[in-house]
Amino acid sequence: MQFLVDNIFLVLAATVSGGMLLWPLISQNLSTKPVNTLAATQMINSRNAILLDVRDEKEQARGMVPQARSMPAEQLKAHVAEIVKESQSGKEPKPVILMCASGWRSGPLGRTLKKAGVQEVFSLEGGFDAWKQAGLPVKQKALS
Repeated sequence: MQFLVDNIFLVLAATVSGGMLLWPLISQNLSTKPVNTLAATQMINSRNAILLDVRDEKEQARGMVPQARSMPAEQLKAHVAEIVKESQSGKEPKPVILMCASGWRSGPLGRTLKKAGVQEVFSLEGGFDAWKQAGLPVKQKALS
């Protein structure tokens, strides 16, 4: 016990370092996994992945991925149960891929889906910008 008291800063540093090393392993199951455009298209084609475009209407007016479903971030929480149900339909669970403009906003939304029961949640690295830059298909969103 005296060792702990005498070396409190060493003990604290070791505890914090250990926590930082373990955090990626602990949070891996709670967070959204990044996926590049190639892996995303493979998941869409081979595993019927659900691609959700979480950009707002103004951003979606710049173009959309043909297979993507419009689900602006502010609407996503209202549709979580529906997304969970769809991802679990079929023989095997379908992965859900979230796409924002550049890849930064989809992470927290993915955690929401993961906590609700979606088994595999991914965030498109670079978002719509990366999709477009890769020369993948883009369509103009129909005006409502």
